[in-house]
Amino acid sequence: MQKEIFFTPEEMQIIRVCLHNAPIPYDQGEGAKELKVLQEKVGPPIPRKGEGEILVECDLEKYQ
Repeated sequence: MQKEIFFTPEEMQIIRVCLHNAPIPYDQGEGAKELKVLQEKVGPPIPRKGEGEILVECDLEKYQ
């Protein structure tokens, strides 16, 4: 008998990101088929809204 499992939206996002960033062994061979099926089931990761990180400019001329 199979048990139903429910995930919160935050947990689903973690699953999406992990599947999207799956390590190389799962991207090749027979594991690639199962990985693709799972990625299609859960969908792509949802991008975060908001600003990205601030880029800081540094003058490193004196270290050359």
